[in-house]
Amino acid sequence: KGNSPGKGTLPNSERLTADEIRCQGCLSQDQFIYCKKCEIRACTQKRGYQGCHQCDEFPCNHIETFPMSVGKRVILRAIPYRREVGTEKWVQDEEARYTCPQCGSKLFRGAMRCNRCKTQVDLD
Repeated sequence: KGNSPGKGTLPNSERLTADEIRCQGCLSQDQFIYCKKCEIRACTQKRGYQGCHQCDEFPCNHIETFPMSVGKRVILRAIPYRREVGTEKWVQDEEARYTCPQCGSKLFRGAMRCNRCKTQVDLD
């Protein structure tokens, strides 16, 4: 809690702890409060898809109007790449992308530096 950089981007997020903002992924049952209302997630579930990479309508209005600019940028980068290389390679590459090259800590999308070692990163 407090005045950490990035806090307050989502309404009322400045009151949340890091543990309350945890994300286990779009397909998990343990979702951040805002993710429970995600139109993209609801759309893929309704269509029986694991993700937008399976949809011929990508990028659709759900993507174009996604309210988080970093998230939208990641979606527009990651989905075409997932289609190109397949899910297994995409997962490997995303895990590598979001790992600090200096200390190996996990990084969050939009991070500008590693929280542990402070190494600058250019993720998204």
